[in-house]
Amino acid sequence: MPKPRLNIGLIGTGFMGKAHVFGFTSAPRIFDLPFDLYLHTVADVTEAAAAEAARTLGFAASTADWRAMVAHSDIDLVSITAPNALHKEMSLAAIAAGKHVYCE
Repeated sequence: MPKPRLNIGLIGTGFMGKAHVFGFTSAPRIFDLPFDLYLHTVADVTEAAAAEAARTLGFAASTADWRAMVAHSDIDLVSITAPNALHKEMSLAAIAAGKHVYCE
């Protein structure tokens, strides 16, 4: 029986963004998770930066619009690794959209 999928959206692809991706990709090898983790969409400051991050980090999609990603109905969890000054706005938007939030 297949496990349900948890679709992850990541905002920010600097050091901490990469660290979060490392955790998401390592966790299923170490823990018996009740769901499959899926790197759905990555958001970064430009379309080019987001597309490059999707390619190198293994995300299915990319965007320069974090708000659209947060509002996307398929995203279950939003991992926020953008600069600290942006955390509050991003976290509250994700919570308002009914997402689980992991904020660095």
